[in-house]
Amino acid sequence: MNYSSLPTIDQVNLEKYWSVVRQLEPEYYMIRVALEETGVNPMVLPKIIRSIFLLATGTGNGKIQIFMEKKTVKTVKGEETDYVEEIAIIDKSR
Repeated sequence: MNYSSLPTIDQVNLEKYWSVVRQLEPEYYMIRVALEETGVNPMVLPKIIRSIFLLATGTGNGKIQIFMEKKTVKTVKGEETDYVEEIAIIDKSR
């Protein structure tokens, strides 16, 4: 019998773990699948998530920029926006 073709205990446990995660926390599972498919470093995600949170709890408006250099994430920058929608110059002749 060729034992090398049999899954290891770690492989079986990992498959069962992800099966449970897929059922109980499908959002986390989808994030994990995306990370596995793309190879994106999961260590940058907390910075992006934190920026989203800060914008949402601040003005609720803005953008998040991710700056990369030579395939390395250098900064994640959240930038809030205040909507003013006012005329810039008031006509004083009135």
